[in-house]
Amino acid sequence: MKGPKYASVSVETPTRKHPLDQAGNFSTLFFGWAQPLLRLGNERQLHPDDVWPLQPENQCGVVGRLFEPAFTQSRSILWTMLSLFGWQWLVVGLMQMLAVVASFFGPYVLQQIVSSMETDSFDVNWSLLLIASLVAVRILAALLATHSSMQAQLIVIKVTSALQHLLFQKSLRLDAASRRTKSTGEISNLFLSDIPTIVYFSTQFNQLWILPLQVVLTMVMLYNLIGWSTFVGAGVILVTIGANNITASGLQRSFSALTKLKDTRMKAVNEVFGAIQIIKFNAWEDKFADKLHTGRAAELRTLLTIFVWNSVGIFVAYLGPTVVTIVTFATYTLLQHETLTAAKLFTALNLFSMLRSPFVDFSFIIGDAIRSLVALRRHMAFLDMNEKPTDNVLTPTTIGEAKLKTYAKHDVVVALDDVTIGWDDTKPLFEKLTLTIQRGELVVIHGAVGEGKSSLCAALLGEMDKFNGSIFVGGRVAYFAQQPWIQNLTIRENILFGKPYDRVKYNRVIDACALTKDLTLFPAGDRTEIGQKGINLSGGQKARISLARACYSDADILILDSPLSAVDAIVQNEIFTKCFLGLLRNKTVLLVTHSPEIIQSNCIDRTIEVKNGCIIDSGRINKCDKLKPLIEPLAGRTRYLVDQDEDVAESPSKVDWSSDYSLLVSPTVSTPMGSTELFTPFSATSH
Repeated sequence: MKGPKYASVSVETPTRKHPLDQAGNFSTLFFGWAQPLLRLGNERQLHPDDVWPLQPENQCGVVGRLFEPAFTQSRSILWTMLSLFGWQWLVVGLMQMLAVVASFFGPYVLQQIVSSMETDSFDVNWSLLLIASLVAVRILAALLATHSSMQAQLIVIKVTSALQHLLFQKSLRLDAASRRTKSTGEISNLFLSDIPTIVYFSTQFNQLWILPLQVVLTMVMLYNLIGWSTFVGAGVILVTIGANNITASGLQRSFSALTKLKDTRMKAVNEVFGAIQIIKFNAWEDKFADKLHTGRAAELRTLLTIFVWNSVGIFVAYLGPTVVTIVTFATYTLLQHETLTAAKLFTALNLFSMLRSPFVDFSFIIGDAIRSLVALRRHMAFLDMNEKPTDNVLTPTTIGEAKLKTYAKHDVVVALDDVTIGWDDTKPLFEKLTLTIQRGELVVIHGAVGEGKSSLCAALLGEMDKFNGSIFVGGRVAYFAQQPWIQNLTIRENILFGKPYDRVKYNRVIDACALTKDLTLFPAGDRTEIGQKGINLSGGQKARISLARACYSDADILILDSPLSAVDAIVQNEIFTKCFLGLLRNKTVLLVTHSPEIIQSNCIDRTIEVKNGCIIDSGRINKCDKLKPLIEPLAGRTRYLVDQDEDVAESPSKVDWSSDYSLLVSPTVSTPMGSTELFTPFSATSH
């Protein structure tokens, strides 16, 4: 029996193990496994390659695959976090509680030693034993506190990854109407402001029950020491807690108002920068500046209110233990008529000082909890927004078996069958479109400005609303948007986009995209950093780097929206002959262009004209099939139906075309294909 004719070969990258996985008990207990990295950091500046890879259980992909299904079932972020990380939080809380209990050993030792000194027979050996035991308990408490802090930070990593993954997936699935109601600034606030708020509170979550328990234990020890006078102090504590609740309520109202004002201001800022050219041309700077200043002034007034509430809360928190101490001692001496000995005095002062931290911390914890709840509500409001239908674009795993066999028989990788699509449900942009594109075809899409060429590309990505018919895409997709998208990384990192570096393939892509000469002009070649933090690139250079990224992806289908519009005729001809007719010869390419030379070329397979909501297919015109490519083509990848002996199987087996967005970095694009095959954020603007 022969093996499959078409196979994909993945490049395995060398992996490093986390030293904690191989550390012994002593090294784990005292963090010896971290010493090599700390020593290296003391000798020189650390490089990203020096840091170990994350352990599998802490990686975003693993956490996201666990978190998203659990959230889909419960529809509650808080419940999902508790169900996945609850046991870890409990372990951290128990370690923190043991550290708190260990802290009470100090007042006990103090009382025993001072009491022993007050007697005629001072036992030195017993006192030394108490001091030695106190040192041992302090060391144990330090280890518990350190390990609990480390475990809490690991939970932070997981919670951050889970929430970012969830928001990112949701942003990809929003329908057109939801995208219009939710601005980029509002979504950015969820990532930059709300997630850190929730994550920070997750590290303090256990303090909600540890701090009250710490107060109770302190009061019990005080009662054993000074009797019912402790309850007088407890009454003052209740008054202080009531004051804390009032300040917490004020903080909640103020923070809710602040988040709304922030969203309004960010929306206004985005609008101003989006239309900055028009504003400059019409000399409207002062008017829009006043609008922004008004929004910022309202925000500052709310911040002032928050600072006032915070000040009141801190004042109450610091004043509370002092008032408790004075009232309790006065009651003990004046009403109970008891003698205040040195042992009782110093021990009670020590215990009352231990009350200061819970009082101060509890007011902050309450504020953090309130801010976290506000952030969770904002997250849920976003996550409850309408999504695009999951069947907008069919793939080999979601289409019917009979239809799949029909497409496979004719080697069809893109098909539109009686499709009606639009950006919303008010008016369809295209009605009853029918189109089939075979594997390996070079198809040119052209038409007048505004006819909908970009919208047609968006439909293949699943970005438009589908009202009728079906869209099928049978392969991994790479997308080049009208506006080239560049990361703040080196040129090589922009092209690789997280994929393994293959020198031969990389050089072929560089040559095919006419970047060889440009790289020689950069100070560090392809290691030159570009973007906002690096050197500025021309529009043509950005376009060619984005095109190189799409080519290096080795995707099956490349949807290229005007990649040649920013380059001159000479470079355009070089890219067309080397890249489209050479490197991508075995790929399916949908090329949007206005170039009459390319549209009239005999070397393309077909042209599709978009006009008046319809598409006009020229039919096959390629007369250059036998021309030798100038650059060795990239190999064709696995077909979606494979068989041992025939190109099209009688009993086919489906290849798993997963929808994993874990590596996607743009929050405005979605596709039914794999995330690693998306390369630039989609723009809804049509030609």
